[in-house]
Amino acid sequence: AVVSTQSTGNQLRVPLVRSLVGGGGGSVLDVGCGGGYLAESLAREGDLSVTGVDPSKEMIRIARAHAALSPTVLDLEYRCGMVEDVEGEWDVVVSSEVVEHVPCVTSFVEQCAKRVKPGGGLMFTTINRTMASWALAIVAAENIAGFVPPGTHEYHKLVPPQQLSGAIRDCGFEIENTIGMRYNPLTRQWSKISDLSVNYAITARKLN
Repeated sequence: AVVSTQSTGNQLRVPLVRSLVGGGGGSVLDVGCGGGYLAESLAREGDLSVTGVDPSKEMIRIARAHAALSPTVLDLEYRCGMVEDVEGEWDVVVSSEVVEHVPCVTSFVEQCAKRVKPGGGLMFTTINRTMASWALAIVAAENIAGFVPPGTHEYHKLVPPQQLSGAIRDCGFEIENTIGMRYNPLTRQWSKISDLSVNYAITARKLN
């Protein structure tokens, strides 16, 4: 179920990244790429050069093994390490379902922001800190439905959109879009909604 919700979530994530890249293609850094569900989907777009970074050697091994099964050659590279270990700048930096696990949100956002080219884009998807998110993302998703293992999320580490957007603005970015994201376990589909109380995404543009 974890793979299912991650991969189907790309129905929303990939178009959001494309909105930041524009029509001419570009480079994307996926921070905390895990098993490569988003990174590989982005690489399959055909005009995106994608780099995925994750501190877990096992996750990088899984991501590389899955990419190797692709019938087409992908412009996709995986690196094992933290975002601080990655040198260079990308057109878009994305981090999906990671910021709610880091020890310091501000520092993590700063490190991601430093790797965005001037005029480039930044995207985060994460979980709000509300009673609704506690009930749905922790109690229901972890302890009842088993979409993710119990203990995956800690309520006090969930990140309200005001906190995340403030940290992004402080790095010299302008917020472009903030949307809510809802998963339907019956259809196994994600949809874009106006309600930010549980899952949400923020996209932003780096000011020149």
